[in-house]
Amino acid sequence: MTSGIKSETPKDQGDATPATGVSGTKIGTTLVKEGMITDQGLAKGLKQQDELRNMRIGGILAKQGLVSHSEISRALKVQETRTDRKLGDLLVASGAISPDNLTAALKEQREHGAKRLGEILVEMKLINGEMLALAIALQNKVPYVDLNTYPVDPLAINCITPETVKRLDVFPIKLDKRSLTVASADPINLNVKTDLSFATSLDIKEAIASQEALKRSIKEHYGVGIDISEILSESQKIDQIKPPDTADYDLSEKVGKEKPIVAIVNHILNTAVIKRASDIHVLAERTKVDVKFRVDGQLRNEMNLPISYLPSIIARMKILANMNIAERRLPQDGRARVRIAERPVDLRFSCLPSVLGESMVIRVLDKEMGVMNLADLGFFTQEIEALRKCLGNPFGMILFTGPTGSGKSTTIYACLQEPVLGGKNIITLENPVEYELPGVCQVQMHAQIGLTFSRGLRQVLRHDPDVVAVGEIRDKETAKISVEAALTGHLFISTLHTNTAAEVFIRLADMGIEPYLLSTSILGVVSQRLIRKICTHCKELDLKGNEKLRFSDFPMEQFEGVSFYQGKGCEACNGTGYKGRTIVYEFLEVNEEIKRAAMERQSAHQIRQIAINTGMRPLKEIAFQKLKEGGVSVDDIIQMMSGQDMNETSTSP
Repeated sequence: MTSGIKSETPKDQGDATPATGVSGTKIGTTLVKEGMITDQGLAKGLKQQDELRNMRIGGILAKQGLVSHSEISRALKVQETRTDRKLGDLLVASGAISPDNLTAALKEQREHGAKRLGEILVEMKLINGEMLALAIALQNKVPYVDLNTYPVDPLAINCITPETVKRLDVFPIKLDKRSLTVASADPINLNVKTDLSFATSLDIKEAIASQEALKRSIKEHYGVGIDISEILSESQKIDQIKPPDTADYDLSEKVGKEKPIVAIVNHILNTAVIKRASDIHVLAERTKVDVKFRVDGQLRNEMNLPISYLPSIIARMKILANMNIAERRLPQDGRARVRIAERPVDLRFSCLPSVLGESMVIRVLDKEMGVMNLADLGFFTQEIEALRKCLGNPFGMILFTGPTGSGKSTTIYACLQEPVLGGKNIITLENPVEYELPGVCQVQMHAQIGLTFSRGLRQVLRHDPDVVAVGEIRDKETAKISVEAALTGHLFISTLHTNTAAEVFIRLADMGIEPYLLSTSILGVVSQRLIRKICTHCKELDLKGNEKLRFSDFPMEQFEGVSFYQGKGCEACNGTGYKGRTIVYEFLEVNEEIKRAAMERQSAHQIRQIAINTGMRPLKEIAFQKLKEGGVSVDDIIQMMSGQDMNETSTSP
């Protein structure tokens, strides 16, 4: 028999169809693999071929009506894209396994005939799933994609329904004008391509990905619609720890209580805790619901759900948060304490109506994460000692500034756990109480019943506190009481919204506090930001680091001989390249020169320059030190420092 075919017309194929294509693979095998005939049909044709020696198997199958001439042509085209090298040979040639490894795996396969060679090699831990997928891609001349790092096109996700994805075990990754690229663990056959093309009205292109990455991507982007049974596993059940005090919603309502919807919400909350998300965003779009997680300060899309799910998902979350599910026109806030995988988690819900439907944002407070100390937060020894010196004062005011989400409350928690405050009566006023501190009296604010920071502060001062911590100085009344408390024998700690430490004096003066009171009450001010830490599991050199700094007009002389790093992305960091955050700060310790400048109502810039000249390390200097140590990336430093004053005097030699 010939090994190839040059030119045939359909009428000739009845007698001249070759038994093998250009790759050496038998045509009957290809027809079965592509789903055109069954194994039984092929066996029937081969039996007749034994009787008619001069006739090709393709012609026999066509004569029997099992396949058409056009299907034989399509099968031949498939063979043209396949290599005749076996999977094991490819892995040996690439150095992934040794010939002895292959022999052992083939022996194992003979003993377990139902298992495929690639599956056996993975089970023997000779290769991993990604190596297997790459070999399959090479064997079939199909592009390989790593779904852990591949930027999935959100528009492609919406082209295929969850039901179709589950049935065909494919995952859409890229949408062009007329084509859709889908990933699968094995080359998809022509029937699947035809099915997808019919469902999407697009040309289908294929790519190979590992089975593990494929399952993970399907679950993340299509949610629990793929496999509800997995979502309902014991590890993903949510148990409410504290039942609501009241029930404003109608318990007879079915919406929000359907089993699939409960499973979806449980899956969202469970995944958020596993991925260390600080916030969950459920946003309504015209055709879908976006579920996004904020991890390490960055908001990223996690999954897309059908828009029809939105009312039930929001209703379920309202039930958890003790909100009124019937009220869809006004904003609502709520809270819940739940247990996720045996971990107590506090959730703070905020529901906001929009033109496309209600959106929900959930703050996730994982109680098991605990309170970190100052060194763990990222403070250097010099500033830790100075801050402890301020905390050791019997009275005065320590303030923390920075934008929303810069970790001010976390830093205050760390300060309150310092040994220097041991044995003192500490009372806090918070909204919300994020973490429970042993030995500290923590008071939750309730503005809706009149318990504000100013009112609570007056009452707290009657409880003989040594240390008072207030969540935020928001108004003139709170500022006035705070300064008075700091001057009358109490150590006062709070936050204020300013960009730099020196601006605290200007901000409080604008609130009506006299400069002479500020100069005598403030002990120190920390201005801080948070920046992502590079994942230690996939940390690698950033060969373009110097070039990035040069184009950003940073002072390059500070970085001579310095190596820069970045995160490649791995399973430990969910493919982001980052894991956790560290603090970048400046600590202004008030001295006589700064007191004099505050009394004279000098500008924030002048006060800051005095602080730098007398020993304060500015924020950019701390940022550069962390960059030199290799824990943060050049990209994040450039982004954080954009807009900062780069010409300020530095205390560095």
